[in-house]
Amino acid sequence: MQPVHYDANLCVMTRFSGLIMGKWKPIILHLVECGIDRFSAMQSHMPTISKKILTEQLRELETDGLISRQELKAKAPKIVVYRLTPQGTSLRRLIDEIIAWTLTYLKDEIPDDVVDVYINTHPDLAKRLPWLKHKRKDENLS
Repeated sequence: MQPVHYDANLCVMTRFSGLIMGKWKPIILHLVECGIDRFSAMQSHMPTISKKILTEQLRELETDGLISRQELKAKAPKIVVYRLTPQGTSLRRLIDEIIAWTLTYLKDEIPDDVVDVYINTHPDLAKRLPWLKHKRKDENLS
């Protein structure tokens, strides 16, 4: 058997991680999926992100074909909205699976308030991972 030589520049997982690299990209994709599709609305949901970083992350997501940018009005003030592309929607489903995996395998390390956020923003997770609600009830009884 010949030795395999790996090149990170050709690795599909390296390319994948590049698509979601940056702590804000998965959150931005989630916000857009939930209809929070304007810059100012996104920024209000992520108060610690700077305008510069949000702009950079949106441009990268657009360049990578995960979101589209649409101008709804040509005159000032122009209205810009972002939409998930089919690739972005597909990636969101994958990210949701990663979230479910993380919640399952790191459940003892995840703070209760974070679990609550996921239960409230991902109702399907509470159905798929019934222990999420049970964990909250059990800890409230202690």
